[in-house]
Amino acid sequence: MDRNAGLNPTTGSPEEIYAVKNAAQVAGPAEVAAALAPSIFFNLTTTRQSLQYASGARWAVASYRLLPGATAVASQYARICINAASDADANGRLATDGAYIAICQGDDLVLSAPNGDAITRLDFITTQAVGAEVTIFQILAGVQ
Repeated sequence: MDRNAGLNPTTGSPEEIYAVKNAAQVAGPAEVAAALAPSIFFNLTTTRQSLQYASGARWAVASYRLLPGATAVASQYARICINAASDADANGRLATDGAYIAICQGDDLVLSAPNGDAITRLDFITTQAVGAEVTIFQILAGVQ
C-alpha cells in the first residue's frame, strides 16, 4: 500500500492518500445503492410462485423460516431459480437438479447481480406438499 500526502480537492487542506496497487474493489450487496422491495409469502407450496422486477434488482436476500410452534416437514426445502425466460422455463429449471438454488428452512440466501445483468425474475417452490407446517419466505430485493 502506498501512502502519500496530498491535497483535498474540496478544502485544499493536506490529507493522507492510500492506494492499493493491482487490486480490484468489490462491493457486496449491502454496499450497492438500491431501493428496497420487500415481499413476504406464508406457507410455500409445490405450486410455483414468481416475483418480477421490471427495472431489475441489483441484489436480493431470501430467508426461509419455520414459524415458532410449528412442526417441520422432514427434508423440506425451497427451490429458487433466477431470471427464467418464461413460466415454462421456470417450471423446467425448478424441476431439474443443478438448475435451481436450494434454500433449507432456517437459511438465508444472498444474491447479487453484476452490472448490466440485473435480477429481473425469481421463481420458487417447495420440494414437497406442506401439511401443518407454518413457514414464512421473505425476499428483500434492492431494485434500481
